[in-house]
Amino acid sequence: MPDKHAAHTTAPGIPCRLCGDTARFEFQSRVLVQHDAAYYQCRSCGLLQTEVPYWLDEAYASAMAAVDTGVMLRNIQLMKVVSVLLKSLNMQGGVFLDYGGGHGVFTRLMRDRGFDFHCWDPYAENIFARGFEGAPDQPYKGVTAFEVLEHLQEPRLFFDRILGGMQPDIFLASTETFSDPVDRDWHYFYFPTGQHIAFYQKRTLIALAVEHGYMYLGLSGLHLFARVQVHAFILRFMLRFGSRLYPLFRFPSLVMPDHQRLMNGMR
Repeated sequence: MPDKHAAHTTAPGIPCRLCGDTARFEFQSRVLVQHDAAYYQCRSCGLLQTEVPYWLDEAYASAMAAVDTGVMLRNIQLMKVVSVLLKSLNMQGGVFLDYGGGHGVFTRLMRDRGFDFHCWDPYAENIFARGFEGAPDQPYKGVTAFEVLEHLQEPRLFFDRILGGMQPDIFLASTETFSDPVDRDWHYFYFPTGQHIAFYQKRTLIALAVEHGYMYLGLSGLHLFARVQVHAFILRFMLRFGSRLYPLFRFPSLVMPDHQRLMNGMR
């Protein structure tokens, strides 16, 4: 059966959902096995994006794609890097938000290391960090957003909300970046899942940082936006070697204080 949307997927250009300029048609590919989706790139900001993703309800029938077998390993590695980074920046006393935190795995891991993290995700149930939900309209010392940027249907609203509205001292996100020309065989498109709909170049993220008054550092799929006055070399060092340095630090856990807090709430 032909895709009923196919006739609308090859327009020469669409408004870029990040900067508003015209994004030009690049290629078309099949997502979720059955839908033909058009991909457009904005030459102004560099963002590569799908057409308006009409297939998202189907793509998010499960909040986490079954093919994501690295979810636990990734969260453990990120916990080590972020713990060392925050400890080195003397930010242990702050309150933090894991934006798009899924089932709360990363939030629980960070609380286990003594950091007051809270989880927010409108598309997934917080299972592992119950009682420590956050909200994007509250102030936070730092915000993380792992495996979020590529899922954004409205990236301009997202960056304006965090960098322009919440204005945390640091914002750490993860996503793979691409360089021109676009490689249609790039693994990060994840065509079978249909969940990746926005793709960034480093120049795109640098421009966003400058626009909102942040310093930007990108390394191995991690992207740090910082207001803190720390030499870029130190931040880069922490991002690169955080997981190796992790055993050298001590982190007072919030496991028992959290348990007591939840028990008091039940009473």
